[in-house]
Amino acid sequence: MPRLLRSYLYLASLAGTVVVLNLIIWPQDVTHTDSPLEVLYLCVAAALLNIPQVRLERGRLSLNGLAIMSAAMLLNPLNATTVGLASSLLFVGRGAYPVLANAVLSATMACLGSIIAVEFRHGGTLPLGPRVLVLLTYFAANLVLVVFALGIRLGQPVRSVAGKAFSIPFFVLFGYSGLAALLISYVLDESALGYLLATIVCVLALALTDTIAGRRVRRVLESELSDADRHLFHSRAVEGVVHNLRNHMATAVGYLQEIQPRRLDPVDRESIETAMAAAKDAVTVLQSLSQGATPRVTYAPEPVDLNELITRALGMARSTLLSRLKRLGLG
Repeated sequence: MPRLLRSYLYLASLAGTVVVLNLIIWPQDVTHTDSPLEVLYLCVAAALLNIPQVRLERGRLSLNGLAIMSAAMLLNPLNATTVGLASSLLFVGRGAYPVLANAVLSATMACLGSIIAVEFRHGGTLPLGPRVLVLLTYFAANLVLVVFALGIRLGQPVRSVAGKAFSIPFFVLFGYSGLAALLISYVLDESALGYLLATIVCVLALALTDTIAGRRVRRVLESELSDADRHLFHSRAVEGVVHNLRNHMATAVGYLQEIQPRRLDPVDRESIETAMAAAKDAVTVLQSLSQGATPRVTYAPEPVDLNELITRALGMARSTLLSRLKRLGLG
């Protein structure tokens, strides 16, 4: 079965599960009615907070969880599910699968958290302990559902996906989001002041996200600058060495050019020509290095005269051989 089809079947199974859960918990929805303004506020907040995202070393962080976790603690399962679905309203343009996946996963997590809250809500209020339990439920559901979604989508083992998708900074920031959502759940009390305080919490979270993004960009730039500094240091060092070698090679070539080959015997003449060719090749390589180019081995798919190649090799080795023979007293 194609991975894309399996991904959509996975999302369809989650959506069906959410529908069934909402039907089962429907009596609780009837007894626990929510403020329409509060539901609308959290829907808008979930959509807006899903826009800014921070790329971490492994994974990506968005702030829509603030609104979704708050909805799970404050609203009945149906309205919490609605807030989860609303988080994808501004995802349009990112592709059909990202929109659908974000909506279904968010709705599932919001519904599961709200069902936990319903079991502990007494007299319309939720104690601190159950609120923390709702956050833990959301957190666990987020990890499990997202890991399986990525594993199916990418065709990779769950353990491998979990190791790549979640890192320590991700967990730390996720914990911060949970604390911010907990604060919103307390200040959002259907009053004007409550909406103002909740908005301030969201704005502060956005400011933190912007700071994290800025720090990440700065680390990348600092790393690039460090690489550039090392490259500049290396280039200057190479430039100095190349400059000195070119001067020495130019001197050697100058002396070789002053030699008159006609006055030499054929063996010495061949040695001088070989030395001159090698010196000119070295000058060419040094010139390419000074221009910042990396010399590469080139070849031409043409016939090679092996006799000429062997003659050149013997010419290059003749001087070394003669000097060693002289040391042995055989030359």
